[in-house]
Amino acid sequence: MFTKIKGTRDLFGKEEKLIETIRREFLDTVYSFNFEWIDTPIFESAQLFKRSAETSDIVKKEMYEFKDKGQRELVLRPEGTAGFVRALIENKWYASSKSGKFAYCGPMFRYEQPQKGRYRQFMQAGVEYISEINPYNDAEIILLAKKILNNLGVSFTLKINSLGDLESRNAYQKALKEYLLPYKDQLNEINQERLEKNVLRILDDKEDSQKDFIKNAPKIFNYLTENSKKYFSTLTTILQANNVKYQIDYSLVRGLDYYDQIVFEFVSNSKNSPAQSTIIGGGRYSNLIEELGGPKLSACGWGFGIDRCADMILNDIDDQNSLFKDFLENLDIYVASTNENDLMTLFSLSNELRNYGLVVEFNKEIVKNKKIFDKANKFGAKYVIFNDPINQSGIFTVKNLKSNEKINFTFNEDGYADLLEFLSEELEQLNNLEIEEEE
Repeated sequence: MFTKIKGTRDLFGKEEKLIETIRREFLDTVYSFNFEWIDTPIFESAQLFKRSAETSDIVKKEMYEFKDKGQRELVLRPEGTAGFVRALIENKWYASSKSGKFAYCGPMFRYEQPQKGRYRQFMQAGVEYISEINPYNDAEIILLAKKILNNLGVSFTLKINSLGDLESRNAYQKALKEYLLPYKDQLNEINQERLEKNVLRILDDKEDSQKDFIKNAPKIFNYLTENSKKYFSTLTTILQANNVKYQIDYSLVRGLDYYDQIVFEFVSNSKNSPAQSTIIGGGRYSNLIEELGGPKLSACGWGFGIDRCADMILNDIDDQNSLFKDFLENLDIYVASTNENDLMTLFSLSNELRNYGLVVEFNKEIVKNKKIFDKANKFGAKYVIFNDPINQSGIFTVKNLKSNEKINFTFNEDGYADLLEFLSEELEQLNNLEIEEEE
């Protein structure tokens, strides 16, 4: 017997439904912010990621690298930004896009130690905004992320930090390197290399960042230029004006090499959160596009761990997050017949009701009356439609399984109107959803 590869998952039932709902929420919300949808290959040149994030854990330890039959060095994409930038440059999307706003969602791959909230294949959504270095642009993508999580009912803390401009970073990197040199022997092998190439990344290392001498290292805020301080101050003022609560975390640098000015993370507040509790993380990058062969353009963006978000919501279903309790049992109507004569009529009725956007399950077999409700409850149905044997053929019953209200109706014009009236609350909710989507 074959089994799935370590770190991967077979998704079904409530997990798959929840992931699809989160994905749809992401899609609907980014469209409301005027983002354009893109799709890029799941494998790219290995050099693309080595150039964009040379000293990151992803490149050093976590990439799935392989050679194809043409001996080309390829990698399964570990994150979305580098592939997006490659596509942006190659297809000149920066010239053809009206908004400069791009969104995507798809599988990513990292060779990590699997645990709850961390998988070797995982679903990640992301946004990239080609934009001037302007705090309003950074604030917009933060507000976008906040809106998605709010709509999903996720409790979070927003952490932000300033990495400053090039002058700020150079001054801080010099001071940090001088501070860490006496502790070089206490750093792991990778961080000893980072001490020479990208000292900031040491602050984000999973192991060394927990050591006291790292926690007591100089803070970047003390090395920011006046322009960088003003930029960060303006951003926080914008966030405050839009009722966005945040915490400044001077140790936050994110796990990739290309960020500057602003970095941020949305961290779950759930008591059931796994160790990896960052749901959305990102920042601004002003040099990556040019470094990969494109024009001098700045951008800001973030990545959204959909699997991780789904795990957190499922963990909290019985606690704080009731938003998805009804969703996980999302069948509107269960339809069944107790005799052969009404089977065709109820089959046709089921298809008619689906035209209204209702989720309907029709049982194609004859079912005993007492078993109809067992099956309906198994599906988590809100209503059941059936032909009660105590009634004559052609008279049907619809019952609200929550309130136990019920009516009889016939499948003609008047009877159909009675049925729709009985289902009006459910239909009204669907209409409201359609109106919200149109807006």
